[in-house]
Amino acid sequence: MQFVLLFVDRRGESGEAHVDAAEIARCAAELRQRGALQLSAEALRPESEGVRVRVRDGRAGVADGPFAESRELVAGLFAIDVADRAAALEIAARCPFARAGAVELRPGRVLRGGAASGEPQFLLVYLLDRGAPIPDEARIRQGMAEMNAFADDLERKGKYLGGGALPPQLPAARVESRRGKTAVTDGPFAESKEVIAGFALIQAAGREEAIAIAKTVPHAAWGAIEVREVAQARR
Repeated sequence: MQFVLLFVDRRGESGEAHVDAAEIARCAAELRQRGALQLSAEALRPESEGVRVRVRDGRAGVADGPFAESRELVAGLFAIDVADRAAALEIAARCPFARAGAVELRPGRVLRGGAASGEPQFLLVYLLDRGAPIPDEARIRQGMAEMNAFADDLERKGKYLGGGALPPQLPAARVESRRGKTAVTDGPFAESKEVIAGFALIQAAGREEAIAIAKTVPHAAWGAIEVREVAQARR
């Protein structure tokens, strides 16, 4: 089964400085050795360096971070393939971010793309307003077809490293470890006005190209796309 572990940083409560990047890297290396890790963006550049892209009536709007709409932000992610939800929860509980912030566990469909080339990497986070009406089945199928076509085209250009859909209707869980005790809370989570519906990990020559790619994502017409550079990709 495929799951995405989203590393959640609670604005004003914890920060990147509280998470040992080397420990996150060791966790990723262990999961790779086990064959469980499909994709990772172990740490992201600060939210203040990110942007959000929306396309409305054919016109793209770009807003610089930070983003006050949410009390939380995504600080990284692992995409894993494990036997079942219990195995995914066990990995989430051992993740260093469970001690500093929280790890949100989301079932979804994750696809691998091409190989990394050494260019800077960027995470595109697909956002939807919480409580927005769910489209009918025909529109969902059409949207998935458009997103798949986008990913295929980006892979042909050598820019797509992987991504996935995280359907908001599938049950999520949050894992937090405090003072040696692990707590698991089932979603939905009222802390955020938005829900993450999917993501893509891309490589681009720089920030401007990453923003240009985000403007072409079909999801930009339905919600917002947050563009965040992966810290380890900076050369």
